[in-house]
Amino acid sequence: MRLCILVVMSGLAVALTQPHPGLPPGPIPAEQLHRSMADELVGAWRLVSVETKRANGEVIYPFYGRHPEGLLIYDRSGYMSVQIVSDPKPSVPLASSREGFLAAPPTEKANAADGYYAYLGTWTVDPSASTVTHHIQQSLYPAERGEAGTRRLTLEGNRLTLVAKAHEMGEDHQRQLVWERVPPMPH
Repeated sequence: MRLCILVVMSGLAVALTQPHPGLPPGPIPAEQLHRSMADELVGAWRLVSVETKRANGEVIYPFYGRHPEGLLIYDRSGYMSVQIVSDPKPSVPLASSREGFLAAPPTEKANAADGYYAYLGTWTVDPSASTVTHHIQQSLYPAERGEAGTRRLTLEGNRLTLVAKAHEMGEDHQRQLVWERVPPMPH
């Protein structure tokens, strides 16, 4: 009986030390983990929602409204861009050219700028902290140029949730943006 148990235990010990088919042997190196998380982010993401959460848990929609639209793009070379159009969408100016936009009344241009947000730059991932950092090179808001915005990230299927801490409106809160992966376009 002892011999039988010894044989079974030995076989189990050998089996547990063998790599599982389809899994890399041993721990995943940090560089590979970093790369795999970054690879998961590459592509285009459609904005689903933006919620601002106050310290007391109250959810408010101060800047983008309840149903904004947007697109977030992470590319393999390390560049990113984001664009968000508020709800309700700006309806003026009606010009369809840069020249016409510049000739529009200042109040119409201000309305358009109030309803739009965009920036571009590079991005890095820290898998150990589950964060992505946007290194902003250009922004609709000039003061953001040169800033680095770190967001906690969660990936669940085709959903990406980014959460950033902010101090706005005289209080600390969190802004949560939920994005859904956009399928690649057929060529």
